[in-house]
Amino acid sequence: MAQKKSLYEILKLEADASYSEIRAAYEMRVQALDSRSQSLLTEDADLQRRLLTLAYSTLSTPLSRDAYDAHLADRKASTKPPSSALVAASLGNPSAAEIRADAMLMRADAMSLRADAMGFRADSLDRQSPAGSRIGASPVVSRVLSSFKTALLTLGTLAALGMVIKIVLLFTMTGQSDAVTSARSANSEKIFLQDYYQTWGVRPASRAEAELLDAQRRSDEDATRARKQAEDEKKKALRAEREFEAESRKRGAQVSAELDFAEEKARQARHYDEQQKERAERMKAQAERQRIEAKQAEWQRILDSPTNR
Repeated sequence: MAQKKSLYEILKLEADASYSEIRAAYEMRVQALDSRSQSLLTEDADLQRRLLTLAYSTLSTPLSRDAYDAHLADRKASTKPPSSALVAASLGNPSAAEIRADAMLMRADAMSLRADAMGFRADSLDRQSPAGSRIGASPVVSRVLSSFKTALLTLGTLAALGMVIKIVLLFTMTGQSDAVTSARSANSEKIFLQDYYQTWGVRPASRAEAELLDAQRRSDEDATRARKQAEDEKKKALRAEREFEAESRKRGAQVSAELDFAEEKARQARHYDEQQKERAERMKAQAERQRIEAKQAEWQRILDSPTNR
């Protein structure tokens, strides 16, 4: 994170906003957070809600707001450049670790401010008390008030230091976790590359190169499969054409044989008809000859009869 947000920036307000504007901004921010809480982790949503509540509780009270404004002015006057770890963590979108760090820093600021506010309140009470009471106050009471004020300031300072220690530990643990994750990722990639070499006989330089090789191999396999499919389709078409030609020749031969058989049957039928016709003509000629012979025999009998003599 390049720079820690102020409580005004969390509520999206100007530093001179009125108390009604602070309350309205807080309610609007809470409603917006509730509307998108479904898309956030429960822990992140709780942290953001706590930040909003911290900002509102600090800025909605005049005493704590005055103390915070003074603290904010001091912080702006003594702003230091961010460390390399914070700059590295600020790249990209803020993560959950950054939100937690913001929450811890602002909680530390709030505790320190509350301690300061208590001290200011004690001073104001001391200043507002009547002159007679101040004169009449015993040294014991003054010492008790001074000790109480010192204890409050000490507690606030210790709380702020505790929060800073927690932030340092958080970033340290995050760095260690990142280092462990990086080492695991390197070992995983090494094992993956070794398995890839044993499977395919090629040693890529990285997982990305292995994925490119896989993509190229799948592309080559797809091209080979498409080419083989095209060749199979061509062979299938040639085989179907040859089968069609063979079937056509077979069907032509069958039709030709049927035609020859039909012609032979017709020829036989014509021959039979001709034989029957010739036989009928012979029988007719024979019957005519027999009739003529019978007629001649009858005339011969008539001529040879005694009457004619």
